[in-house]
Amino acid sequence: MDSSELKSLNVPPAVIQEIEDFATEVERLTTGELDVEDFKRFRLQQGIYGQRQDDEQMVRTKLPFGQYSADQLRCLAEFGEKYSNGILHVTTRQDIQFHFVKIKTVTEALALLAKSGLTTREACGNTVRNVTACHKTGTCPDELFDVTPYAKAVMSYLIRHPLTQSLPRKFKITLGGCNGCGLGPINDIGLNAREQNGERGFRMLIGGGLGSYPKSAEPLFEFLPVSKLLRTCEAIVAVFDKYGDKQNRNKARFKFVLERLGLDKTRELIMEEYEKLADRNYPQIEAPDEVVPNIPQFKDNTDFDHDPEFQAWVARNTFEQRQKGFYNVHIKLLLGDLNTVQARSIADLASNFAGSKLVNTAHQNIMIPWIKKGALGHVYGILKDLGLHKAGTEELKDMTSCPGSETCNLGITHSRGLIDQLSDDVDNEFTGDSDLDHITVKASGCPNSCGQHHIAAIGFSGSARKVNGVLAPHYEVMLGGRIDDNKATFGETVAKIPAKNAPNAVRRLIDDYKNAKQNGETFQDYYDRLGKKYFGVLLEDLKSVPPIENSPESYIDYHSSTRFSLDDRGQGECAGSISELISDHISEGERALFQCKKLLEKGDFADSVKQAQRAFICCARGMMHTEGIDFSDNLLTIQKFESLIVDTGIVNEKHSGIANRYEASADEMKEAMAREYLVEAESLVAESKEAYQKMKTQGTLRIRVENSDEKDNDGHTPTRETFFDVTHAKHEEKV
Repeated sequence: MDSSELKSLNVPPAVIQEIEDFATEVERLTTGELDVEDFKRFRLQQGIYGQRQDDEQMVRTKLPFGQYSADQLRCLAEFGEKYSNGILHVTTRQDIQFHFVKIKTVTEALALLAKSGLTTREACGNTVRNVTACHKTGTCPDELFDVTPYAKAVMSYLIRHPLTQSLPRKFKITLGGCNGCGLGPINDIGLNAREQNGERGFRMLIGGGLGSYPKSAEPLFEFLPVSKLLRTCEAIVAVFDKYGDKQNRNKARFKFVLERLGLDKTRELIMEEYEKLADRNYPQIEAPDEVVPNIPQFKDNTDFDHDPEFQAWVARNTFEQRQKGFYNVHIKLLLGDLNTVQARSIADLASNFAGSKLVNTAHQNIMIPWIKKGALGHVYGILKDLGLHKAGTEELKDMTSCPGSETCNLGITHSRGLIDQLSDDVDNEFTGDSDLDHITVKASGCPNSCGQHHIAAIGFSGSARKVNGVLAPHYEVMLGGRIDDNKATFGETVAKIPAKNAPNAVRRLIDDYKNAKQNGETFQDYYDRLGKKYFGVLLEDLKSVPPIENSPESYIDYHSSTRFSLDDRGQGECAGSISELISDHISEGERALFQCKKLLEKGDFADSVKQAQRAFICCARGMMHTEGIDFSDNLLTIQKFESLIVDTGIVNEKHSGIANRYEASADEMKEAMAREYLVEAESLVAESKEAYQKMKTQGTLRIRVENSDEKDNDGHTPTRETFFDVTHAKHEEKV
């Protein structure tokens, strides 16, 4: 489809120009006129990500507040059929994305989307991402008002806005009409509906986010009138653009601006920007009268009225709207996926029995509103034929995962495979117990929390560990996460376990909860009462991995048939250049090492140890930049360093336990211990420098970690050693 055809379809000129520009840039890239990095920035802005696989792209369509029509779903099905692997993937920001798209077909694919009023613009990159909203908005019995017109206004005003084209980092906005379904506390701007003296407005939160360093948003205004909404949003984005860190992308999100400046100063700067916008004319946001869609005539279907599966589906997947006689129907999608046949059938279902409207949920499901009770049998029958009739959305069985290492450059583990396995297990083992429905399970393939593991009751963060020289997939188990309309409480890491032990961990946790909970106690309350140490002990025996010769399956990830490896792991699409930051931290580590030696020579053992500990944290900070992590908290930094750098063998495994040695008090250290610290600091600085040189030579932020399978002279795998046990060594010195 060329531009003349698009013009005949009344596609906006700006969209036509974007598609023509994309075709031009692909041609320039092919001929060598355009640098790869420059093209990457351009395509990210257009919603196109690179994948782990060479020459494959991920294309993300931008579906504001998750809403789209049946005709648009048919278009998306055609996209999936023609240009991708035939799978439509629903994201946690209510978009639909496609994997395995060839770059040479993207221009044609974008034209197809434009034909149906769909775009990928600013679905990726350093822009304002998709504006999300509670999926039930407009139909929820509990909402104060429908937030759709306001979400639409924010999206329409900020998309293609000059201010939002090259922000320090991505920026996320969400709206909710009642009890926090919009997930405001984990967004850069979270808006929860409020009414004051008959006037509509929002409680505004700012500075939230997940990622490797999660932060709950803070309240900026208790009541912001809707008349000030667009101007205030623009002022906040302007502050972010001015004060966001454009050098260190690991600290570039708006939450770091808020953390650095504080809420009061940030509010002051926002108000300054707000005043500068006084002369700007903002579109008035109209809240249209509610319209009940025209529903085609049909005969009631009672075929399934006595079917227990149908009754369970009605009880758990359908929700009465505030408009009496109509229901929201939730379609549970395993891993957020549906194929093109399913997509077309769902589009027909929405056209024939509802108002031709569909909504993606943040739980990676699809909701169809405006379905009458008499049509539920028809809907269930169609979904059953499609294999999409499973009961239990937004329950224990309804788990969330990011794409993981199957397609993502940053992925360490196959998180989708884990969730696939856990979903099967829960389906088979924990049925009919409504007391478990509130438990959420989420998994991410790396620390960046795209699978939202930080806010799960039971969360899994992908990691790895070398076991006797062989890499094995692992997960950090995080417990106690939750979110409401006021704040997010993030899960705590209680153990790091092999991936293949994760199902047993979930079984044990749920069984223990069932046996140990007190009256009315949620899983999160149960976690809070018993505490992190209790759960560490509970899962202690699940931390070990058998040798590869005894259990080869422990070294193969879910959804894989080959031995686990990080050889094909790339760097993030939004990583940017951080080489100088790594170098600066390692150089500071060298200075600390020099002072450590001098102080030891003088007999100042305590201060010598402190300088060694300083060298530890400097090297850890430098190396953690390769993972996109730059924590303010030193202990958290070195704990993650041990998990992601030491355990994977990027530096010598003898550094295992370095977090404990960093945390140990230096004040009572004697000469022998000070020398132990010096030896480790020398080793760590040297290894960090060597790793950095490899990165520079290879032109990548990823260091390839090889499986050694080393054996000693007797054919045995050597035992894992550490530099020293600080607790044991200190005890010996005191004896």
